[in-house]
Amino acid sequence: MKGDEIATQYMVIYAVLWHIYNMAKTSFDTRTRRRQQLIGLLRSEMVWTSKDLRLELGVSQRTLMRELAGLRESGYPIESERGRGGGIRLNGRWGVERLTLDHQEVTELIFALTVMESLQSPLLTGKLKAIKQKLFLAFPSDQRAAVNSLRKRIMIGDSAGANVVMNYATPPQTISASLTEAFIAFRNLEIHYESEAGEPTSRIIEPHYILLKWPIWYVIAWDHLRDASRVFRIDRIRRARVCNACFKLRSKNQFNNLYTPDYPPI
Repeated sequence: MKGDEIATQYMVIYAVLWHIYNMAKTSFDTRTRRRQQLIGLLRSEMVWTSKDLRLELGVSQRTLMRELAGLRESGYPIESERGRGGGIRLNGRWGVERLTLDHQEVTELIFALTVMESLQSPLLTGKLKAIKQKLFLAFPSDQRAAVNSLRKRIMIGDSAGANVVMNYATPPQTISASLTEAFIAFRNLEIHYESEAGEPTSRIIEPHYILLKWPIWYVIAWDHLRDASRVFRIDRIRRARVCNACFKLRSKNQFNNLYTPDYPPI
């Protein structure tokens, strides 16, 4: 067998092994997320039927039974009773020892607390800032660094005026999800945008910063169509697609003409 043929075979074998590894890793990550979701569901209600759990998780009866068996083997006190009035539940005396959140979930939680704090509701105790700091410090240093970099890119401004709120509509979840993915991963985002005058345009943007002027959300971006910095109201984005191309974070100085530089980050 010739040398180039041997090299080709090795490359094929390596590609197959790499594909198997990625499939296994993806499968493991999916099972982990699903298992955490299942635990959360069991904690959120006293009793669940298997049908309701299947619908919430989007899995088959066989997969659900396998996940429940896996949790029992791991020491979770899951109880089940058949017949009328029966169901699946987690023993009420069991507590959560550790909460596992990824960077995005931590950031969203901190952001939610910050928004609540900025609204200055009389129902709150005034301790939200301390809660944020305790939450932030509870995570490993590498995760704190990742979350901190995201926090610096999300800002809270003054509440929007009544004339602005008048034509506001909550953005669809699909738009928010695509924007969040591009924002966190430093990926370009292709958007179909409608201006205040109703004029549609298609453009590719770099979502560098996000600004909330309650209840209006804005993305402060570098616009490839204009080759300049621009601000876009997220509720005016009609379609969004995450691109493969990545971008490097630009300095806030390049966006000073678009927003007040002293808007505090979360």
